[in-house]
Order: sequence, then C-alpha cells, then structure tokens
Amino acid sequence: MNKQATYLRHFYWVDEAEADALTRDLREKKVKVRMAKGVVCVALDAINQVAVVAPEVWSATCFRQGGWYRSSDLNGKYLVVSAFELEACAHRKAGKIMTSDFRPPRLATSEEKMALVEDPEIRKRLPPEWSKIDEREKRLYLRWARRLGSDTQDYDLLHLTHTANHGNFLKPRLFIREEGRIIPYSLDRSAHLCSCCVEIFGLLDSGYDPLLVAPCPGATLFADLEPDRYLRVEKASIP
Repeated sequence: MNKQATYLRHFYWVDEAEADALTRDLREKKVKVRMAKGVVCVALDAINQVAVVAPEVWSATCFRQGGWYRSSDLNGKYLVVSAFELEACAHRKAGKIMTSDFRPPRLATSEEKMALVEDPEIRKRLPPEWSKIDEREKRLYLRWARRLGSDTQDYDLLHLTHTANHGNFLKPRLFIREEGRIIPYSLDRSAHLCSCCVEIFGLLDSGYDPLLVAPCPGATLFADLEPDRYLRVEKASIP
C-alpha cells in the first residue's frame, strides 16, 4: 500500500526549551524522535513518528532556500512535525498536512510566471540569498528535474518557476475557490519546484488558508513523498 495514501502530519513551532522538554518526554514514553540533519525535508517522511528541526538545519544543505526561514517571524523557532497530535504543545500548533486528490485545473504559463516574478510586492519578499546560485547547485537542480521526468536543460527557467511558485502563494494568480475562499496551488509539476517547505510550514504567512502544495524534488527524494501528489495544508484553529 502506498504509505502516502493515509498521510497526515501535525506541525508546531516551539522555542528551544519547549523542544527539549518535548523530546525528553516523548523519549521517556518510548516514542521515537528524529532530529533532522542536513535538510528540513526529512521531517515530512511518513516513516517518522515525530521529527524536530532545529534552526541551524535551515542554514545547512539548503542555505539559500533557508533564507525564507531566516527572514520570517519564525526565525529561531524549532519545528516539530508529528504523526499524532501533541497535547503538550497544543497551544503551539501551526497546522496540519494531508494528502489530497487535487488536480490543478491548469499550470502557469511563462507569461504568468514572469508577471509574478516581476511583481514589486513579491520581489520585496525575496530573501537576499535567494538568487545567489552557484554552478554546482544549478547542475543539481537540473539533475533532479530530469530524475522526476523533466527534459528541461535551462536552470534559469527552473529558477523562474521556483520564484514564481512562491510568489503565487503570496499574491495568487493561479488558485481555486472553495466556499468563497481563494486557495492558491503550486503552479507547476514537482520536477520544476523548489523548497515546498516554505509553503507547507507557513514561512510566507500570506494569510491564505488552506494551501495546495505539490512536493518539490527534495521532498520526493528525502521524504519519499509522491511527485505531483498535492498536499493540503490547513492552519490550526487555536482558541
């Protein structure tokens, strides 16, 4: 059975003391806690009961992408991702992630991507590191895109999509409506995306809820999420 068929994760943003206390308590109860190393993506893997992402992980392998975390109000917080609700930090719950049957009515055109990238409001939100890409990383993303079935050979086109996709969650051009709400969705296939953690874990704080997010290559390779299978991310309702 596809382990993502019943995928559900709850996530929390806590401070260091709360993360330490929670980890000790869970381990005393024989609950396995995975401390993320290197990449944030591993926290999404269904194999984990509970995963904790320390602030420094956002500046490790994906330092450039981690600029979204460092420039957000969540900078310095610990991310906790759990297969079950954590009563000890219920007041810190930020949302839940689940699989959906959503299929995008259409993907973005090149013109729509360019319009998003050139939007002044979106450009103001881009972290300073975001466009500082070395040749090694360009080759890596092109290799990942090919691994997920893309024939693109132009990194600049990939980066255009990466940027436009984040922008679409800030100022949606591609979205659906549900009960009067605008619900933005990832505007291209998984092979052409980057850092879906930005949307999934609420780093944009865009005000839209819920979101429909396609896994990026990192999430498919390091967390075994199914490419192009959209995740529905809903914010927590905390009394």
